[in-house]
Amino acid sequence: MTPRRALLAVLALSLVLDACGLRWGLPSEYGWAPDELLPPEVDAAAAARFAGGWHAKYPPLQFAMLAAAAAPVRLAGRALGWDAARVHDARMTAGRALSLAFALGLLLAVSRCGREMGDAPAGVFAAALVALSPTFVYYAKIANLDVPYLSWFALSLLFLLRAWRRHRLVDVALFAVAAATAVATKDQAFALYVLTVPALAWELRRRPLALFVLGATGLAAFLLLGGVVFNFAGWLAHLRVIVGPASTAFRMFDQGLTGHLELLWQTARHLAFVMGWPSLLVGLAGVVLALRERPRSHALLATLVPAASYVLFFLLVVLYVYDRFLLPVAIVLSLFGGLALARAVDLRSWPVRAVVAAVLAFALARAASVDVLLARDSRYAVEDWLRREVGPGPEVAAVGPLEYLPRFDGLHWRRLGPSAARLAQVHPDVVVVNADYARRADPGTGERAFYAALEDGSLGYAVALRHRTGPRTLLATDALRREDAGRIWSNLDKVDPEIVVYRRRVP
Repeated sequence: MTPRRALLAVLALSLVLDACGLRWGLPSEYGWAPDELLPPEVDAAAAARFAGGWHAKYPPLQFAMLAAAAAPVRLAGRALGWDAARVHDARMTAGRALSLAFALGLLLAVSRCGREMGDAPAGVFAAALVALSPTFVYYAKIANLDVPYLSWFALSLLFLLRAWRRHRLVDVALFAVAAATAVATKDQAFALYVLTVPALAWELRRRPLALFVLGATGLAAFLLLGGVVFNFAGWLAHLRVIVGPASTAFRMFDQGLTGHLELLWQTARHLAFVMGWPSLLVGLAGVVLALRERPRSHALLATLVPAASYVLFFLLVVLYVYDRFLLPVAIVLSLFGGLALARAVDLRSWPVRAVVAAVLAFALARAASVDVLLARDSRYAVEDWLRREVGPGPEVAAVGPLEYLPRFDGLHWRRLGPSAARLAQVHPDVVVVNADYARRADPGTGERAFYAALEDGSLGYAVALRHRTGPRTLLATDALRREDAGRIWSNLDKVDPEIVVYRRRVP
């Protein structure tokens, strides 16, 4: 198979994996995915024209792109006479489809990195390793910022390789624009370039004009795309949010040496989860191979700089880690993994090729596990049970964030805070709780006491249904819900939650 056909096969497979589950939890006002940019948030930004002090915890660029994606949906809605709920649902789907498009663009950029190094098969293998990451498969179908900013990052890697090898002004400028766009999409991307820009500047030190282009183009692009030029007050307010409550509230480790070492250990564990141990080892083998071929792989080795820069200036600063935080590092290591796999295939040894096939097959099974989890999410079965066993008559109380609960369409329901007094006042017939979310309530709080009293029956309710599908997959789903140092921190723990339905006991 030619590299071109192999790449088309990888893209087609990735499209299938990423499109499956695209409608997970929809139609819904919120969806089931945390941190998605929802249509009302996009509308608020657009109404303010991204100026006048408007700000959020995320930069403005992806809001603008989602607003642009909403325009044809609105036009179609008017032409077809859709109501507001139908338009909202179509926009939710369009936002997720935008991430899907970015995912394909990311894989194309990764594959082009291999071609840029003169090894097209290595680029195809690298794209396959990225495409088969479970974390990537999940975020490729969710309307948040991770896959979009990573797509711009992958594009900046391509232009970094070109600028490093050829020193052409156009490549330097395109690297600067892609890097600025990544940062304007999600702030944490800045850490990828803290060391990368100086490293490239050192490589270009004998080209004063190239240095000027690097600095001026990057700065101008960020000032424009990041909203600094036309919304300076909003940009400052956004900056205060991200360096304050948006980061400090999530800190997991202490600032001393012990905390930093624990963070590095957890970074390695989460990287292994993102890539899978076989793919991670292949990536590390590729680094060793590139070091042995240093003159030939000089530019490829430069891609390690943004990975190291990111760990030093983001992870070791914020002192907490989620699996999605390791996606930039996984992309870089996949470039080296692609090199190792291509070299292995070149050996024309059937045992070696069998190992390559096993690595990819294992990665595919883990990636497909995400779609299995989404398709068999416990909330689908609970929704069916509620419609069948409760129906539209009895009053149903939804306790907790709606994005963590089943949908209550067709039922007589209301939201209810986790308060024993409110429960006694409203006196609903049925109470629905996400038990995983309930276990996260802080000890000693009224919220924790409420959930405990609801569970032990002292509030007058008994368990009618307790359900988690728990499909068998190759993902370590148990590690997603542990409460000790062995936990993998990931939003995949929001998939297939344990849902508990309580009925009021008859006196």
